[in-house]
Amino acid sequence: MTFVNKLSKSFRWLRCSTLCAILFYMFFIGLILHSTSQKLQQQLKEQGTSSSSSSSSSSTQADTKLAPNVGHNGAQRWPNTLQELEQQQQKHEQSMRLQPVANNLDSGNESSQRQPHSQPQKVQNASKSPNQPETVILAASNVNEKQILAKAFKRADRSRDGILSIQELGQYINRRIVEHIDEAIMNNAREFRRVDIGPADGLITWDEYHRFFLREHGMTEADIDEHDEIRHTALNRRAREDMMRDKARWSEAARTDLFTLTIDEYLSFRHPESSVSNLLELVDDLLRQFDQDGDDQLTLEEFSDLNVDDDDDLMRKSLISKTLVERREEFKRIIDKNHDCKADRGELLNYVNPKTPRYALQEAATLFSLCDENKDELLTLKEMTDHAEIFLQSKMIDTANSFHTEF
Repeated sequence: MTFVNKLSKSFRWLRCSTLCAILFYMFFIGLILHSTSQKLQQQLKEQGTSSSSSSSSSSTQADTKLAPNVGHNGAQRWPNTLQELEQQQQKHEQSMRLQPVANNLDSGNESSQRQPHSQPQKVQNASKSPNQPETVILAASNVNEKQILAKAFKRADRSRDGILSIQELGQYINRRIVEHIDEAIMNNAREFRRVDIGPADGLITWDEYHRFFLREHGMTEADIDEHDEIRHTALNRRAREDMMRDKARWSEAARTDLFTLTIDEYLSFRHPESSVSNLLELVDDLLRQFDQDGDDQLTLEEFSDLNVDDDDDLMRKSLISKTLVERREEFKRIIDKNHDCKADRGELLNYVNPKTPRYALQEAATLFSLCDENKDELLTLKEMTDHAEIFLQSKMIDTANSFHTEF
């Protein structure tokens, strides 16, 4: 019994000591948690104070940007009505919108002082800003036109004497024509494959070309599906005119089938000046109208005695000279290559080919007659810029569109 009592007392002491230890550890952990929570609350208070002070300072800055006006005594006056506040806000927004334009113009002026030749490009880039005043856009357009003409003038002036003769202008136009035609022929097959996709059967339908045309003008497939082909309301005026021109030209190019174009017919459709078949048709037209004896050739007399005073065909007028002497000289020097006093189909094909120097010289002569103001048979850059609209639409500058309009 004595042993049992001792063992029972030992267990009671162990239980009490264990309970005390547990209570001590719980108290210690509570102190740690309490101190940690106090630190967290203090940090949160500090963050809240800093954020409120920053927001109040930013709101104060925003208010000072919009609200105060300056009175007669130099003191700031706050708006008394909602209308005044709205007016100040509108002025602030307007100044913010015009700031990038001013920066562009200032940077353009600074760069022009460093690099004088880069000024037109800087002004042109500034004109692309949607918020830029119209006067700046017009000024940029004029500068860009002068830059284009000056660049073309410099390239055409082979003698580097600051003036152009009719020969220099004709040679430059001829180079431009040859480059344009060679590029059109080289790119025809690649463009044909881009259009012939629904399906790719080696033939282009009007619907395929119509969708290609709309894609080239920035329309998506969804927009194309909903597009009104009759009114073309989604296109601008220039694009609508181009579409109407293409519709009229389609029927002329589609020789084998009215509803489809082959790859050769597509070249004639897109670049009639580059198509040999189109030039052969022009030769047939010349022979049909001017070959008096029907021998499929043109003699010197038939060519020089042509009467086109009452003819409305501008293209046919452009193929012959105005005076009898000039026509005879042109036939002997340019058309009749073998000097047999007759022009067969091969010689006539070479004559109507736009790549021949004669074609470019005739264009140059027309420009001289319109723009050589002092009639000294020399052209200055000032005379070109004074007649900028004529040159910008000529084969010297816009070779492709000039051809398309003519043919």
